[in-house]
Amino acid sequence: MKRNVIGKYQYLIGKIRLRKSCSGRLRFLPAAAALTVSLSACAGDAPEQSNLPDVQTGIVSEETDSEEDAARGTAEGGANGEESSGSGLRLLYELGKEGCNTREGYYYLTKELEKLDDGNYGIHLMYMDFATQQEIYLCSSAGCSHNTADCPAVFLYEDFPPHTSPLFVHGDGLYILSKEMDSDGGMSTSVSYFGDAEGLMPGNADIGENSTILYRMNLDGTQREKIHTFDPSLTLEDYVMADENGIYVIAKKLSTERDGQDAYVTSSQRRLLYLDLGTGEEREVCGLDLGGNISWQLAGCYGRSLVMEGTDYGREISREEMLDDNVWRDLYLNSEEIFAVFDLDSRQLTEKYRMPNRNDSSALAEGNQLYISDEGEGVLKAVDLRDGSERILCRQENDFFRIWYIIGDKLCCKNKDTDATFYYVDIHTGEISHSALVNKSLGWSLEFRAVLDSEVLVIYDCEALPSELNEDAYDILQYKYALISKEDLFSGNANYRPIQMTGNGM
Repeated sequence: MKRNVIGKYQYLIGKIRLRKSCSGRLRFLPAAAALTVSLSACAGDAPEQSNLPDVQTGIVSEETDSEEDAARGTAEGGANGEESSGSGLRLLYELGKEGCNTREGYYYLTKELEKLDDGNYGIHLMYMDFATQQEIYLCSSAGCSHNTADCPAVFLYEDFPPHTSPLFVHGDGLYILSKEMDSDGGMSTSVSYFGDAEGLMPGNADIGENSTILYRMNLDGTQREKIHTFDPSLTLEDYVMADENGIYVIAKKLSTERDGQDAYVTSSQRRLLYLDLGTGEEREVCGLDLGGNISWQLAGCYGRSLVMEGTDYGREISREEMLDDNVWRDLYLNSEEIFAVFDLDSRQLTEKYRMPNRNDSSALAEGNQLYISDEGEGVLKAVDLRDGSERILCRQENDFFRIWYIIGDKLCCKNKDTDATFYYVDIHTGEISHSALVNKSLGWSLEFRAVLDSEVLVIYDCEALPSELNEDAYDILQYKYALISKEDLFSGNANYRPIQMTGNGM
């Protein structure tokens, strides 16, 4: 499953893309304030060893399921060649993705800090066992209260920043990449009560005091170890790709430029790095400063190719134009969105599709296919990224579908209006089905967390109270998860298999 929804704030100079997740508030706390937060969650009893995942499972990731492979194959159906054999690139993590899974269970890191017995703050690694339908702390220590640093399920705040530390499965290991936020394109304004502005954001200085560190552990959470430290002068973007033997990350150098009280973060020396997980060898694959006036972002991958997306304004845009909302809006409405393929062997960037940004549109790259929903054309179509050929899946004469996710061979879409339900479009036939399933308590959209062979893990309900600060918002006390068959999900039958929750699901 690949998400096409950004569930966190991402600051970009120019085009700011924020698609709000429909299952709760997006909360931000400055680092100093975050240290005062303590989340009171149900501690529960120490889990039985039988509930823990098998360390010999060996599942690469949820992307290996047969239906997911088929979705990455040819548009006519079925898997083909390198894209479906597991030997090509696959995207393990991107900004907004929550947790990871094998066929046996789902892993996630809690986001809010809890104060530990020693006064430090930490987050927890949780595991949902699909067979027993039980959530547990990923800890096998008898009698453990999960509130000390020696608990396998505890991750200290100072070592693992919440929200920005990706969790993913590769082979028979569970990995976490401890990294700071990628602030490229960000702007900050100095405020006196934060102290000496020059000390906080020195002008024209490189950023990179904290190293990005990769940790590995067994699938049951045991034997956590630090296996690689990246150059501390580099910042890693919010993507992790993989092949059979290792992972690919995008790295760059950040620096700040000061203009009066404002400081701007820019990047340079962007490159693709490869880390062999067997030997620990790191090497640079190629540079990713692709030239021109387009700022390219990763949209997907397949085979030995990266799928890149960028906005073409027709010329170089100044910082002042980007920061002026009215000016930028006019520039954007006259720009075009471009999708291109970057071949890692030939180092060639080849444009495959472009569309005007004056139209309401939506796009999702999955494997060698690019799915486009364009209100201007009134169609939802598939573009083969290998040869650029196009195929109309369905026409949208009265409705416009925004593409949010892909599950197996179905595009999960929403109507242009405020409808919280999903429409499912078959990527082979274009057949459309509608499901009225929504969050049971609040009527918000379902959230998809893991795709299995025949089932999907969803957030289907929650415990919530009206917010005292905003009458249109809610304070979420607990998210409720459940498994549901794909057949029931697509047809709108609420035949859920609820997960017995230990924590609050966040």
